[in-house]
Amino acid sequence: MDGTRGRAARFRSPLVLLALPALVVAWIGWSVIGFLTSDDPLDSASQVPCDEAMEFTGVPLPAGARDRRCVTRVWLDTEYDVRFRITRKELDAWLESEFPGTELDPEFCAGEVDACAHIDFGNQRPGQAVAADVSVVYEGGGTALVRFEPFDV
Repeated sequence: MDGTRGRAARFRSPLVLLALPALVVAWIGWSVIGFLTSDDPLDSASQVPCDEAMEFTGVPLPAGARDRRCVTRVWLDTEYDVRFRITRKELDAWLESEFPGTELDPEFCAGEVDACAHIDFGNQRPGQAVAADVSVVYEGGGTALVRFEPFDV
């Protein structure tokens, strides 16, 4: 019996030593995936002035934007999350003046939004956004809740 007990103990030690680091790596991976796939990244971000967020894009917020909330997240890249309400007419005018040719389309939207678009900014200064994703939820009374997410990588 002593030989059996000794053999079991020899196998148990390496398993314990391997299991602990594996659990730590799994926990870190689960945390990172949870952060990246969060439905509301505003909960894990730092609030910033909306002027700072829009300076990152080189484009001002539309004049009629209200209920503005802006946050930033920096991990592998810099990303801002700009949310505001505006009339549909003002939104269309802003997109046309600042991002000519951009059309909101419901076909390829993720989540529960009514329309979305991807905007490539082209040649920007270093440290500025290279693109942005826009998603829109149409509300009553001709109002739109806009989520504008510029990023640099």
